[in-house]
Amino acid sequence: MIIDGLCADYSSSYCPCILAETGECVVCSQVNGSDFCDCKISGGFCVQQELIRNGGKAKPGRKTYECKVSTIIHFDDLVFLRVQVPHELEMEVKRPGGFVFVRRMEDETWFDTPISVMYEELNVGSIALSILLRGVKTSRFANIAEGDTLLVRGPYTSGLLGLRHIEKQQAGKSLVLAKGIGLLPSMAVIRYLQSRHNEVDVYLDEGGFPASISKFCLDLFDLHYKPINILDPAGQLREEVKETILRFAVSGGTLIHVGGSEYVIRKIAEYIESVGLGSIRLSACNNATMCCGEGICGACSETTAGKHVIHRCKEQVNPRKI
Repeated sequence: MIIDGLCADYSSSYCPCILAETGECVVCSQVNGSDFCDCKISGGFCVQQELIRNGGKAKPGRKTYECKVSTIIHFDDLVFLRVQVPHELEMEVKRPGGFVFVRRMEDETWFDTPISVMYEELNVGSIALSILLRGVKTSRFANIAEGDTLLVRGPYTSGLLGLRHIEKQQAGKSLVLAKGIGLLPSMAVIRYLQSRHNEVDVYLDEGGFPASISKFCLDLFDLHYKPINILDPAGQLREEVKETILRFAVSGGTLIHVGGSEYVIRKIAEYIESVGLGSIRLSACNNATMCCGEGICGACSETTAGKHVIHRCKEQVNPRKI
């Protein structure tokens, strides 16, 4: 596994965080007990110095806001919410990779649910969230109504892998391959790429995702897509997917975004490598294993061959290597 960037919170108002206070900083070797500084790629911000200035303590973490639900649409098993939020939270999460943790006001002792923020215009005083009712946590939103209060914690910005590739893509050709629920966090990527004058081809494998829900999401943003089946019954990439990727590469395409499970991401990445398309940049969803968002709980942690622990809610990992 290859680390593809620094900590998502590096040099932000949340740095140093609790990981630095406990000697587990993602970036700073000296904070972690080393006698030498090994922060040559850290961009000039000294985590150790900031920790000293802060009295050896972490800076305050994310706030939890009480936010009113202004709009709600129940669409089969999908709950579409518009939630009124403070300006500072809106500005941070309305970009690819932005997400928040939410729970209902009456569920103060319940578990937070990580939800991607859908891409839209800034300065409207609200954010849009789509929640698919599938598990124990999301089922708590089944009976939510307009005027209810949600506890919204954020902002978080590492909901996608390969963010630097997305941000660099301008006036180029991009391909989005989404499967099922992976469509929802991919919407922010699609709209962001379009806003930067990219030509974006969207292919959707509905899988077990109700067709009515995908139609709702795509109609909401006036997006067009082509249907595709990504995996065959044996769990391998279908020929139509391979041909689509090859045509995209031959036509001058430079970025592929995968909205799907880690298995789907891995299969597509392996194929891209196997046919020698190393110049194609890759981005992918990163929200399947999110739990605390702070690198503490270990739910999204992985260990590299070199015994380095990666916190995927904090660190950007190369999507080709997951």
